[in-house]
Amino acid sequence: MIGVQICIALLLSTSVAHTVFAQTAAETNPRASQVASLLAPKTDSTDAGVANPAANRYPTASKERKPAAVKSAQDSFRAGVASLDARHYQDAIASLEAARRLAPNTSAVYAELGYAYFGLAEYENSTRAFERAVSLGSTSPATRSALGVAYLKLGKPEQAILPLQEATRLEPRNAINHYLLAVAYDNDGQLDDAVNQFLRSIALDPNFYLSYFGLASVYTDQSRTEDAISFFKEAIRLKPDFGEAYLALADALHSTGKYTDAIRNYDLAIRLIPQNPTARNNLGVAYLSMGKNKEGLAAFKDAATLNPNIGQIHANLARAYLRLRKKDSALAEHNLLKAIDPGLAKTIYDEIFHHRILKVHD
Repeated sequence: MIGVQICIALLLSTSVAHTVFAQTAAETNPRASQVASLLAPKTDSTDAGVANPAANRYPTASKERKPAAVKSAQDSFRAGVASLDARHYQDAIASLEAARRLAPNTSAVYAELGYAYFGLAEYENSTRAFERAVSLGSTSPATRSALGVAYLKLGKPEQAILPLQEATRLEPRNAINHYLLAVAYDNDGQLDDAVNQFLRSIALDPNFYLSYFGLASVYTDQSRTEDAISFFKEAIRLKPDFGEAYLALADALHSTGKYTDAIRNYDLAIRLIPQNPTARNNLGVAYLSMGKNKEGLAAFKDAATLNPNIGQIHANLARAYLRLRKKDSALAEHNLLKAIDPGLAKTIYDEIFHHRILKVHD
């Protein structure tokens, strides 16, 4: 499941997934990219109830006479959408909840509430709002896509699949819908279905770099390493500043014994995502694979500086110290590791003990 978290994080600017799910134009403008547009406020003109504010109409009231409550619902809805556009999510929820109380069976209100709750990372509330919008008759594929993503954020890929399938059925030529469905399949372990959806997304939009990255990640899980390398490279070609892709490519190259190429790509990843401890840790592992123990130790130290609470980094530090015959330093890392990951600490202690036996017999 190497790329699932990264894919999600890059998509939402929150996993990539692992996330991972990356900096995009979406961080400054929610409608700046086609990826971010999935989560931007969308008024569904097909929904019954409160319609697009620009249309200035409310289907349940005649033009000649609008009850005060209906007019107030419209005003609250417009205010909520405006706040949502400005990313003032709490204000948006307050206004949209007022609209909901006045027009309780209006799917568009629930859809916008879903986006507002999503913006606050309240994914349970977000899914409830989106589900209600659908149950009230929303035919919007965007609402279903957003519902699927909210379920993915909750770690419920099996519940994400159905709304994402519906989104692709309603909007079959939308590459992002197929991408999202692929991520859900990948998360749920349905790798062949994930491959098919990533390929459909690429066919619809050959420049959508995340689909190449996602497909390469699935190929990695399927041990199709050479295919994975090819698609990671394609993702990088389309987005040369894609640090996570350099990291994943380096991991794939390392797994095939291409240590020099792996190190070069780890270095590129570190330049692009300098605060990512995994890139430095994995660089250290590559150095150890080449017998460059001092360089590996330096990389592990850098990784531990970025995040001192990752057990694997301390385990690798202990191993590097052992290779350099610095037993006391290895034991110090073991002692730190006991508070982070007792199981891994025992493994490292066994390695230290084994190393001491070998040293006696050398």
